[in-house]
Amino acid sequence: MSRFLETDSSKQQHALELKLADLYQELSEFESPERDEFLLLLRDRHARYLQGGLGELPSGFISLDASRPWICYWILHGLALLDQPSPRHLSADQIITFLSSCQHPDGGYGGGPGQIAHLAPTYAAISALLTLGGEVAYRSINRDKLWDFLCRMAIPPGQGGGFRMHEGGECDARSCYTALAVASNLCLDVPTLVAMSGVVDYLRRCQTYEGGLGGEPGNEAHGGYTFCGLAALIIAGCPQALDLPRLLHWASQRQGWAEGGFNGRTNKLVDGCYSFWQGGLFPLLQQIMDQQYQQVPARVDACCAAQTYTPTDPPPSWQQQQGQSADGLEVPDLPDLSRVKGPLQQAERDSKRLNAVCDSLAEAAVQLAAEHEQLQQQQAGKSAAAHDSQQIVDRAQAAQQAAEYADDIVAIASLSAAVLYPYHDQSADGGTTAVPADEPNPLFNTRALQLWILRACQQLKGGLRDKPGKSADYYHSCYCLSGLSAAQHMPGGQVLGPERNELKRADPVVNILQGKLQEARAYFGNL
Repeated sequence: MSRFLETDSSKQQHALELKLADLYQELSEFESPERDEFLLLLRDRHARYLQGGLGELPSGFISLDASRPWICYWILHGLALLDQPSPRHLSADQIITFLSSCQHPDGGYGGGPGQIAHLAPTYAAISALLTLGGEVAYRSINRDKLWDFLCRMAIPPGQGGGFRMHEGGECDARSCYTALAVASNLCLDVPTLVAMSGVVDYLRRCQTYEGGLGGEPGNEAHGGYTFCGLAALIIAGCPQALDLPRLLHWASQRQGWAEGGFNGRTNKLVDGCYSFWQGGLFPLLQQIMDQQYQQVPARVDACCAAQTYTPTDPPPSWQQQQGQSADGLEVPDLPDLSRVKGPLQQAERDSKRLNAVCDSLAEAAVQLAAEHEQLQQQQAGKSAAAHDSQQIVDRAQAAQQAAEYADDIVAIASLSAAVLYPYHDQSADGGTTAVPADEPNPLFNTRALQLWILRACQQLKGGLRDKPGKSADYYHSCYCLSGLSAAQHMPGGQVLGPERNELKRADPVVNILQGKLQEARAYFGNL
């Protein structure tokens, strides 16, 4: 197969990379840290954009009628990360009243007033209420009915395990996460939910050969479902049910070297929302490493009822961990990378080779054209010479296109996120600058991700977006900011740009501000 075979995705990828090269070019003219001063978070503009979304929305939002608690959460959480207040025209009590109108009489929350209870808007509504905080918000939640709803959604292990999204609805990694996250946030009985649903084995079966998790067993690995699955297993206390080294490898491969952002699946374009859904995986993996999960079988038995939880053969990495005292997931010291060619070096080598081929074929075409002209005087050999000459010309044109493409790749690579903000800064002798001994190696390039968000995902008038060329929306604003916060506070990470770029820290598992979550759990833990 030709390495230059074009598909719709490859064309879109190349167009995006060229667009980003233009966006990143200005930064390349400066050395760090001077370059960093150009990466400013438009905090006030984003706050105004988000504040404008609370209240009555135009008719174009009708497609989100079943996602109204989500809109509340996206906006409130985005404002909380920015440390900005809710809009003056709408009080916290009014927001609480609206969310209460979405609460179903039999427990849980619907996507709007009068709609059926559904785990996704239930998670959103609870997260929004906890973000608002205060006793009025907490007391609006009918925990007893909510518990009944969560129990009804649990699917017994004998029927496959997991949780239904709603009565008669689908089961996937999202439903497992939203159910356990709500239970954990409200200090409900998580171990009982885990045992009655067989959720650990269900999520383990969602892991694919790539390492990520699909929405259901057998589906393609996907960033959003992978976050939901891993976070749910952390809440359940059984993250080692997954092959974690394989998951880490897959997740690390989702960061684009040119863009700095993450894609959600293999061979897909980066998207601002995956700054959290993929970037948020690494704080979870780091948390697992820090907590030194050991004695895996004992932990599984502790968080799952042994009589209802009968896992099939665990992944090899799990089997290898039995009886070992070492951590199941470790990040080794970086090896000597002096002989490894980076994207820019590889692109330069390819460009040099292809341009040489192009020049060679062009010379051959010129020579054959001259020979063809001479043979035109002779009848014999005229047709064969013309055919050979045309073939060389066609090959030369194809080589020219390949060489031009390779030159584009060199330009892209020279202005890529991986070059502007490498994983480790280059030292004076050409080596890499070591991370301080008291800081761990970050599990991904946190600065490249921040570059992507600050340079490519911010809309000048406010709000954040999927990628350049797209419009801002509340969903992407929430999760771009969530990913930015995760990158800033990741162990071994740092704030890129001015200090005022720093966002509030969110809990990495449930994506609610840590202070707000602690207050809520203190309240519900005493009930």
